[in-house]
Amino acid sequence: MKNREELLTEVVRQLQKNYVRFVEIERITKELGDALSGDDRGSVQLLFGMRQEEMDRASEGRERIITILETLEEADQAELRAILNETDVQKAEDFESRKIIELNGQIKSVLNRTISIDKVISRKLAGEHSYYQ
Repeated sequence: MKNREELLTEVVRQLQKNYVRFVEIERITKELGDALSGDDRGSVQLLFGMRQEEMDRASEGRERIITILETLEEADQAELRAILNETDVQKAEDFESRKIIELNGQIKSVLNRTISIDKVISRKLAGEHSYYQ
């Protein structure tokens, strides 16, 4: 992989930014639940918009990682995909790989918590027509 360390460092940067974005999405989702409980429609609309903005930014970060992948030769793509899909930090060969695995795990945890909160919100709003039914 050409400039392997440089490429992996850029992936780490993008994952760190995405982690911060997903933590913000989780925070906004919690606030959204609180606003719904208080029947504060104005806040609900504002929070939905804020959350969507963060989700769009997270998608952009994911697209940047995909762009990095697409610039690599096939073997290097496979190596980076393997790192991105790995869940066992012990299998990391270097610092950057370890950070990628750790960050992906943290992002997945935040996403799972956010989805749990979102399920409750969706069921409150849509009842039996909820996305999660």
